[in-house]
Amino acid sequence: MNYWGFVGLCSVLVAIPGPAVTLVMKRSILGGRSEATRTALGVLAADLFWALASVAGLTAILVASQPVFETIRLLGALYLCWLGLNLLLRRRSSADPTESIGDQRRRLSAFAEGALCDLTNPKTLLVFTSVIPQFLPTDGGHPIQALSLGVTFALLGFVSAFGYALVFSRIGIARLRSRVGDALFRIGGLALLAFGVRLAVEPTS
Repeated sequence: MNYWGFVGLCSVLVAIPGPAVTLVMKRSILGGRSEATRTALGVLAADLFWALASVAGLTAILVASQPVFETIRLLGALYLCWLGLNLLLRRRSSADPTESIGDQRRRLSAFAEGALCDLTNPKTLLVFTSVIPQFLPTDGGHPIQALSLGVTFALLGFVSAFGYALVFSRIGIARLRSRVGDALFRIGGLALLAFGVRLAVEPTS
């Protein structure tokens, strides 16, 4: 098992900005590092779920079933487009729509956003069904080996997302209603829409 080769590849993959990073940026500006970290933890939880599911054989079944895989892909695309539109339509002077629901529900909302984004991302699913097997012994290896690679990918993803949270949170809530904050939300909204449209129209297999 080429573990360090896998670590190197995944370090590059998780560092590339994607939908999860855009959500971390949004939460960093709206709620600071705390909320952004919970979004990153949501992504981590989803990755760990896929790691366990891959060892149990569930991910292979999902990929083999074209209707199920396509459903996941389209749900993910719709979710990203919905998040993108929410950011684009958000007025500079308006507050975060979750501000009035209480701290506990805001934290859950931040966590759920990260988890749903990752659970409905078929490209994450393909990491566990296509990339990880390439680094296992030719006989498939022991399930623990596959699980260790899956957990490694999940942890690397969390470290990357947390790093982005640290960077974006420095912008601070004070910039929320500034032109800088407004521009970041516009860029983030367009990015999420682009990710969603691309996911909807591009074959992932």
